[in-house]
Amino acid sequence: MKTFPYTQVHLVGIKGVAMTALAQLLRDHGVQITGSDVPDDFVTQEALSNLAIDIQTSFSEPLPIGTACVIYTAAHQSKNNEQVQAALAAGIPTLSHAEALGLFFDEKRGVAVCGVGGKSTTSAMIVWILEHLHTQPSYAIGVGKILGLPNTGKFSSAGEVFVAEADEYVTDPTQSDPKLRIPRFSYLHPRITVCTNILHDHPDVYKNKSDTDAAFNTFFSQMKHPSTLIVNSESSSAVTVKVDRLITYGTKPEDTFRLQQELTVTEKQAMTKLQYDGQMYQLTLAIPGFFNMLNAAAAIAACVSLGQSIEDCLNAIKSFASTQRRFENKGVVQGVQYYDDYAHHPAEIAATITAAKEWEPNKRIVFAFQPHTYSRTKELFSEFVTALALADEVLLLPIYASAREQANSTISSEMLISAVSMQKTMITIELIADTSALAAWCALNLQPGDVCITLGAGDIYLVHELLQ
Repeated sequence: MKTFPYTQVHLVGIKGVAMTALAQLLRDHGVQITGSDVPDDFVTQEALSNLAIDIQTSFSEPLPIGTACVIYTAAHQSKNNEQVQAALAAGIPTLSHAEALGLFFDEKRGVAVCGVGGKSTTSAMIVWILEHLHTQPSYAIGVGKILGLPNTGKFSSAGEVFVAEADEYVTDPTQSDPKLRIPRFSYLHPRITVCTNILHDHPDVYKNKSDTDAAFNTFFSQMKHPSTLIVNSESSSAVTVKVDRLITYGTKPEDTFRLQQELTVTEKQAMTKLQYDGQMYQLTLAIPGFFNMLNAAAAIAACVSLGQSIEDCLNAIKSFASTQRRFENKGVVQGVQYYDDYAHHPAEIAATITAAKEWEPNKRIVFAFQPHTYSRTKELFSEFVTALALADEVLLLPIYASAREQANSTISSEMLISAVSMQKTMITIELIADTSALAAWCALNLQPGDVCITLGAGDIYLVHELLQ
């Protein structure tokens, strides 16, 4: 590894899941790390504690002595962050997280996973298979934890493959000039790309679906040769660029990796059939949902493209235990089964509600959802209404405002409640003030045998620490 010359790096916004994964692989590469972030604990607390990194709890503190490079994220004003500005004034090199990741990724045989929903799980599935087949992959996965693996980020000098999430969000959303709003995945040049879907998810940086499609196709066009694009066939029509090899997965007769739509759930094991190269195989997972069968098919397609046998891949993925905040089993409290999921796009919410009903049949299931960002909630309002109406009982928290946007009084959770109630009269839906109030509601209203699932990309997961 010759393209990362810095031996002491300061990570601004280190508590984010992507930055924590980067910190882990930097440590593997022998880099000395410091960091800064807000004082709050994040889902990455355990991973960062294991690294024993000195973390400043204010961006106004001076950069640590000896800092040779500063790496920043979009979550804290990008280049406008105080510490990044201080680095620029002092002539210290600065990199966005995406740029730094790209330096490591492009040194290997890169496998990039993009799409709205499924990126983290599919990436983790690929890593799980490759680790179990002892191929020593490098990787960077944007989750708090991959259940059953010690790290979410790793750099292996011996392995040839690097697996990373490829995010279409931009490195610096503070830029007003669209030409300076560079998609994060622009810095990755993979040999293999997995695309779980192409949906409009970031209205604060992409005006519409066409703009989103254009960004994805630009990314596909920069793949290294020979290139392999593995795409969910539901989104394959949006692909307009030519690649050396196109693989589709899904339920269509012409798909390279074709799933049967019938899903059987028995004793918390999900099973279906997967057809590949004229042969039929059984695909078994220890996690719920047909959407995870699709993720698994994509992961298996990637590993087969890397030269692994489909039989070995199917055997390895049986024991995949998911990632933190992806239909994560949070245990039973007072007889109530709790799960937590990161779902924040309408398509993800709909898939999770459907999966929950399959996984916990004939149970009372309460879905507690915290909308994430005003812009997404407003732009995809009707889709959110349709998704939430699939549930029978919903608790809505106020919209969680990302650090990258301001409050917007023209959209609210109350508006969602009103619209959902109009679309589906036989639904129980109410507003809950915050996570403390949610914990109190659960203690008062849930009975043994009930199921509660928290949904959202904000801080709703914190409720599980309050349940007794």
